[in-house]
Amino acid sequence: MDRGKATTYELSDCLAVLTTADKPLTAAEIAAKLGLAGCRETQRRRVRAFIKLLRDKGCQIIATQQDGYSVAKNDRMCWGYLDSRQIYAKRLLGVTHKRKRMLTTARGQGLLFGRRMMTGLG
Repeated sequence: MDRGKATTYELSDCLAVLTTADKPLTAAEIAAKLGLAGCRETQRRRVRAFIKLLRDKGCQIIATQQDGYSVAKNDRMCWGYLDSRQIYAKRLLGVTHKRKRMLTTARGQGLLFGRRMMTGLG
């Protein structure tokens, strides 16, 4: 299980755990049900990798920070999840753009710190 790639059996076991669960499961709960070895963070990373691979194969797995992972019961749930992720990504890009602009414009903070701060050197 310490290999870099997941086996088909690992992915099918992970999907079975998600589809048979009666409530959303956290990564730690999924790791415990799968019997993954390693420390807690290693287990969580492994589960996140499984989830990503399953999503890439077309499985409609949704997630929330509060509840964890679950399989979408219908297309509408999946669309709602994807829309929320898209809105979050747009907000994140907007904040990043604003902060970069602040570092490089005369009205922002860029000129207060000089070149050293903008490049992160020294």
